[in-house]
Amino acid sequence: MEISNAEMKTEASLTFRFNNSKGVSPLISAVLLIAIALVVATIISGWVSGIATDQGKTVANKTEGITSCSAAGIAIEDVYLDTGTNISRVTVRNTGRSSATIISAQILSVTGVNGTLNTSLPLGIANGDIKILVFNTTGAVPNCPNFSQVRVSTECASDYYRQSPRNC
Repeated sequence: MEISNAEMKTEASLTFRFNNSKGVSPLISAVLLIAIALVVATIISGWVSGIATDQGKTVANKTEGITSCSAAGIAIEDVYLDTGTNISRVTVRNTGRSSATIISAQILSVTGVNGTLNTSLPLGIANGDIKILVFNTTGAVPNCPNFSQVRVSTECASDYYRQSPRNC
């Protein structure tokens, strides 16, 4: 097997180039390291900034909810039970310093049976206003001794009425 002159020159020039190369200059390597560090720092900084922004919004939302609930208050002022028509009327007053929305209301018998709420919820109630909730008590509270309590709740406050209702 004979090697031609051209092949020998190519092999020799390749050997010469690789054996005499000194690698990347220190200046270029320093510039590359700084560039890579800047790219990584930019990526990490964007990620951390995004997380901090999201957490800040979450804290702000929770703080807003807590402060708005600090001004909330409701009171059940009266419960009227009409066993003849199986209807009960519950008078609720917003005693807080802000508007509220009634989201839940129940009339319960001593055995834990719920009456049916005839008033549609959610029901807005302004500061100082009174709303009347109407319940159908058929099968739940057929007479006064079966009455246990009324519960009314807003997003932030609730009240219970455990006294004897009017008309009993």
